[in-house]
Amino acid sequence: MTKPHFSFWIIAGLGLVWNLMGCLNFIAQMNAETVDQMPELYQLIIKTRPTWATAAFGVAVFAGATGCILVLLRRRAAVQVLLASMVGIVLTMAQTVSVVGVSPSTLLAVLIGGALLWYSSIAARAGWLN
Repeated sequence: MTKPHFSFWIIAGLGLVWNLMGCLNFIAQMNAETVDQMPELYQLIIKTRPTWATAAFGVAVFAGATGCILVLLRRRAAVQVLLASMVGIVLTMAQTVSVVGVSPSTLLAVLIGGALLWYSSIAARAGWLN
């Protein structure tokens, strides 16, 4: 296994922080009292979200966090876990876009998820993941 570039640790660490914020967001959205305090648009998205989209959201953020931890541990399984996260992101964003249209946050989620998956596959090919 070769030594990763210093940017490897920065990218994986920032990806973990991003996904942990997503995990906290997911947990907050499971609390009805918290949802009632959110802006009306967020309430609309959350309250009209079907069960499959809520499950996809959970997969997106928890698999994303797990995948980033696996990257930091330099495990090759990170690529498959981040792929599962990306599938969750796409499903969640497809449902969100159908309710409120495209927004910067939906694009950002897809871009970051895709970038983490892409970077993990590069790291695996470079021999940085075991």
